[in-house]
Amino acid sequence: MRKLMYTLAGAAALASASVASAASVVTGPTPSTLTPPASSLFGAVLTGSTTTSTSFNDTFTFNIIGSAGSLNSQISTLLLNGSQNVNFSSILLDGTYAFTKTSLDPAPEVWALLNPVTVGIGTHTITVAGTLLGPTGSYSGTLNVAAVPEPATWAMMLLGFGAMGLVIRRRRQPVLAQIA
Repeated sequence: MRKLMYTLAGAAALASASVASAASVVTGPTPSTLTPPASSLFGAVLTGSTTTSTSFNDTFTFNIIGSAGSLNSQISTLLLNGSQNVNFSSILLDGTYAFTKTSLDPAPEVWALLNPVTVGIGTHTITVAGTLLGPTGSYSGTLNVAAVPEPATWAMMLLGFGAMGLVIRRRRQPVLAQIA
């Protein structure tokens, strides 16, 4: 009877327990305020359970000032204590733009924005979710923001191409040699 009570108490504790969560020491982005063109680094060191995998969800916030930019980014796992202990499940920019897995284990797991995203002035976030498979793990990322030309710059460029096209198209009349 006592065994049955212990079993029921253990089952109830497991049923009511929440999912374990990894403790994250989040770094960056550094710098957190970017004026295009600019680059920034960010990452996290994770600690969790030694016996079970633990989930994590980290958020990185950065500001774009001055002008809009074209953003690309890449995040990869780091070798820590001789192994790659981090598996990403999703990485999102501003909750909308998804990163894509570009390499698989046993090499470092790498996720990237395959197409640059135009970001406006203001606050933006990168949310990294995944699972820590051992007691410790780590990942790092880079954030690159290139300047986006203003509409006036585009107009000047198009006018320049048009002028070059007119010059190339203009034909000179051939001169015929005459014998006197």
